[in-house]
Amino acid sequence: MCMVYSLDWTPEKNRIVSASQDGRLIVWNALTSQKTHAVKLPCAWVMTCAFSPSGQSVACGGLDSVCSIFNLNSPTDKDGNLPVSIMLSGHKGYVSSCQYVPDEDTHLITSSGDQTCILWDITTGLRTSVFGANFNLGTLLTC
Repeated sequence: MCMVYSLDWTPEKNRIVSASQDGRLIVWNALTSQKTHAVKLPCAWVMTCAFSPSGQSVACGGLDSVCSIFNLNSPTDKDGNLPVSIMLSGHKGYVSSCQYVPDEDTHLITSSGDQTCILWDITTGLRTSVFGANFNLGTLLTC
């Protein structure tokens, strides 16, 4: 049995995505408790997951320092696996959280153990903004 590390609801609250250390994202119909997708991940060590605002895709990240996005409407491969739509690489540490910008399927923000957050343009796979790279916590702590 594997520990579930993260979950997220669709905006309509009718589906849930869960991420666990078994190397799969599971999409659940919240009304029937039935699995609708079991997404095999490129890296089993996942820590976070999120539904896009439209509910058409899911994102996840973890110890591989990458945020992977899967389009739930994509055809599966010959083994029944859903292919990765895009991999967002740029963190120097594990991805601890990911969240879509509200009402936008095109932008996502990730946070990392490298003490940065990155805003991504999913359509291009490029970083839009990096937060925290030069942030001096010492100035925040002085009164």
